[in-house]
Amino acid sequence: MSYKSIATILHDPTCHRAALEMAISFARKTGAHLHILCVGVDHTDPGYYYAGAQAIAVQQNIEVAQGVASELEAIARARLAAEDITWDVENVTTMPGGLDPFIADSMRFFDLVVVAAPYQDAGSRTDALVFEACLFGASRPVLVVPEGAKTDAMFEKLMVAWDDGMPAMTAAREAIPLITAAANAEITIIDPPVHGRDRSDPGGRLASYLVRFGARANVVVLARSQPSVANQLLMRAKESGVDLLVMGAYGHSPMREAILGGATRDMLRVTHMPVFMSH
Repeated sequence: MSYKSIATILHDPTCHRAALEMAISFARKTGAHLHILCVGVDHTDPGYYYAGAQAIAVQQNIEVAQGVASELEAIARARLAAEDITWDVENVTTMPGGLDPFIADSMRFFDLVVVAAPYQDAGSRTDALVFEACLFGASRPVLVVPEGAKTDAMFEKLMVAWDDGMPAMTAAREAIPLITAAANAEITIIDPPVHGRDRSDPGGRLASYLVRFGARANVVVLARSQPSVANQLLMRAKESGVDLLVMGAYGHSPMREAILGGATRDMLRVTHMPVFMSH
């Protein structure tokens, strides 16, 4: 089991390129093919323009979006010209309403998608659309890379955030190539349920499952000490020298987390390190 084909998505020439650099490093380390999708998003709102100006404005905005896509393609090709990996670049233009179905359809054919972290201060609504289209529409695992994070895909120590839920199980399963390649994988559990099936051995079944693949896994159980699970996981990751956090995404619905908060949305807002997520 290994990653053979990965992708990353560029949509703004002025944004940080940590995700692109991580994708290149990841492809180099794993021998995977890298696909770069350069998207020009036409943000035209036809209802905004007065009669007679709409056709002209729409055409101008399409041309601007096409120019953005072409600029991103030139950036990607220049960056990859000297790399010794296999890669290709695709140039597309779409309106916001067409971005979700296009990403969902095209990303189905890749093992992993590397994206910029959404919901952070420097992020945009398009970052969030891309992330959720990959996660839900394409049902693909996503490697989230925040600005300023390390972009070397040498993950020596991993943390698997475990709550015994299906998203967490899916993330752990999708991350097996990374978990088995790491020197150590820590299964971190915060306040396990006292009446759960694994109450006498929290995380034990997951550890046994991963060990059968050759992983070097250990279990750490922590009492809840922070208001935010995301902050506690990140504190533990920093203390333990973790390179990559693996976790399930949206154990609750995205709408619920958007309104009431949740571990996924909190993690995406505050993470300073790469996070591997799957639903």
